[in-house]
Order: sequence, then C-alpha cells, then structure tokens
Amino acid sequence: MGEIAGGCMNVRYALLAIFALIAGFSHAESRKLTMCYDKYPPYAMGEFGELATSGIKVKLLQEIGRQLDVLVVVRILPWKRCLSAVKDGLVDGILPLYKTPEREQFMEFSLPVMRQYNCFLYKKSAFRGRVDWADYRALKEHHLGMEIGSVVDKEMEAIFESAHPIDRAADSVTLLKMMDSGRIDLATIDSNVGKYLVGQQGVADTIGVSDVPIGKLSYAAFGFSKAAGAGKWVAEFNKVIEKMRKAGLLEKIEN
Repeated sequence: MGEIAGGCMNVRYALLAIFALIAGFSHAESRKLTMCYDKYPPYAMGEFGELATSGIKVKLLQEIGRQLDVLVVVRILPWKRCLSAVKDGLVDGILPLYKTPEREQFMEFSLPVMRQYNCFLYKKSAFRGRVDWADYRALKEHHLGMEIGSVVDKEMEAIFESAHPIDRAADSVTLLKMMDSGRIDLATIDSNVGKYLVGQQGVADTIGVSDVPIGKLSYAAFGFSKAAGAGKWVAEFNKVIEKMRKAGLLEKIEN
C-alpha cells in the first residue's frame, strides 16, 4: 500500500509540474509583445525580415519590457509593410512614430516618449562652416536635397522650389554623396539620423548638422494595433513612461 500511495504521490507531483509548466508557457506567451520598425539607424538596426539587433527605439522598448516583465521583439520591415502589418493585426504595434489622424484609425498611442525633428544637413564650405538663417528665404538660392516621398514642411519646399528644383534621392546616404559631390548644398534629415550618419560615414569635417528644427517639434509615441487587440498595453506602457521620464531615463536612452 505504501508503494502504491508513494506512486500516486509521484504521479500527482509530476502532473502538478506539467500543469505549472503549461501555465508558465501560457503566461510567457501572454506577456510577449511583437513590434515592427523600418531599417532606420540609429533608431532600429538589423536586416529586413529579421529581428532588430539594436537602436535607440529598440533599447527604449527593451527597457520598458524589462520593467513590465514582458518579452519584447522587433521585426525589421520596410516602412509601408510595417504599417500594413500593424493595420492588419499581424504584429502588436510599432516603435515610436508620429501620431496622425490617419494612424489613429488603426492604432492606439502611448504617451509621447521621444522628441524628433527634421533639420538641415549642410555642406560646410557653402556656408563658411555653419548655417545661419532667419527664415528659409535666406537659404533658397542653395540647392536642396530630400528623400523621395518625404514631406517635411510644405512652406519650406515651396520657397526652395521657387529658386531651384529640389533634388530627390532614395535614402539619406545618397543625399550625403550628392552633397559631397557638390550637387546639393543642403538636405533635410531627421536630426538623430543626421548626427549618426555624419559620424558613421566619416564626413564630419565637411558636412554639418543644423541644430535648428525645420517646422514644428514633434513627439513620437508607441503605436499599438487595434486589430491585434494590443491597446491593452497602453496603460501599462504609460505608467512606465511616466516613471522613466521622472527619473530622467528617457533622455538618457535617447542620447
């Protein structure tokens, strides 16, 4: 009888262990968050179709995930495909981006987490080392470059186009090359991307990054897919964001 009772106890413990393991897996699965973002250093780095390896916005998500005890991953996807994946509920959300009425139709947004603004990259030799300007009209005789499809400031674009057509390039690295060759004198770029690229491409002696924002300052926030039911994360994210802001951690990660 003792052996039978002992055997029953062992079976019971084994079943409890299995149930605990299953519950653990279920909990882990429910505490997993899959986001996406474009391949856009220094915000997100990695190869298309794979998981992000690093980046400012990736690190920010990882820190929030650590504080919430959530497993977070970021898939690197082309921008339009990433937005479509969020819209269709194929991923839970997207790393910090600008909130617009169109995006609010399929995403719920966290509190703002990161200040972003566009500025000018400029060829130092064309401006005696720095860009001094009170308004865009003071710069319009210079040739401006922009990425294809980018919309930064319609008024600014109209002023430059009144003097010269705006040269368009597929990406920011190409704009740097166009500037180096003398084809353009200025280019619009995200300030953090500009600072990263100037250092990464080794052109800091010849190309500068303006500290003056183009247009309005904007604040980016995490976007959560309504189709995926990921809006449930907004309240939790907001609590951590407020905590990190008070502790100065948001600025520390950005820099």
